[in-house]
Amino acid sequence: MSESVVTATGQQFGLIIDEPAPGEENMRRDLSLLDACAGGEIAGAVRLYGFNPACLSLGRMQPLDDVDLEACARDGVDVVRRPSGGRAVLHDQEVTYSVVCRSTDPIFGGRVLESCSRIHGAVAAGLELLGVRTISRAMPADLRRDAREVAAVADCFARPAAHELLDERGRKLVGSAQARRAGALLQHGSVLLEPPRAAAYLRNGGAAPMPAGVGVRELLGRHVSREELVDALAKGFRRQEISSLNTPA
Repeated sequence: MSESVVTATGQQFGLIIDEPAPGEENMRRDLSLLDACAGGEIAGAVRLYGFNPACLSLGRMQPLDDVDLEACARDGVDVVRRPSGGRAVLHDQEVTYSVVCRSTDPIFGGRVLESCSRIHGAVAAGLELLGVRTISRAMPADLRRDAREVAAVADCFARPAAHELLDERGRKLVGSAQARRAGALLQHGSVLLEPPRAAAYLRNGGAAPMPAGVGVRELLGRHVSREELVDALAKGFRRQEISSLNTPA
């Protein structure tokens, strides 16, 4: 399913909701959107989707040696490399979003941390509709040191990066990473339904220095379907677009 919102420049910003697909196909679709945005064919898009079969995605620069390929093969878990950065995510009991736009986009663009914060604002708005309150991880005093510490472990959910979304006890709920190409950006994010399980398929999961990740179902104390989470996130992105378009320049 897809729809569009007319941006302040008169271009179409698409909202795409896809059925779960294999990892390679999902990455192909996201790269196609990024290329279309970089080439000026689209203003941008938000895509919400899942993976089938379960898939372990690695960040763009992450070594394949981090992965226990035998464990993945045993459990039928695909392995794919994302065009975005970050560390490994197991896409199974979760919903993935991708946001593509120009780096100058008035809604989701900006410098890396600025655009991350704007995009996370939409995700947080969607989660709040479900009754899940989140907090954004505070900016670390030393960004370079923090980035090195995040990169020291293979599991994305072992440690939150700046501006990522946590629950009120400091547990990571949303992982995210970005890539940029020819003036356009692609941000990937994973919103957990269940606590993270990627460590079972990694050789260097690392000990989390902060509380372990958490899923939406545990936070709400009830079963939340993938479809319910997708619907809430879609509403959060729509609200962010509308509020941004109505904000005076």
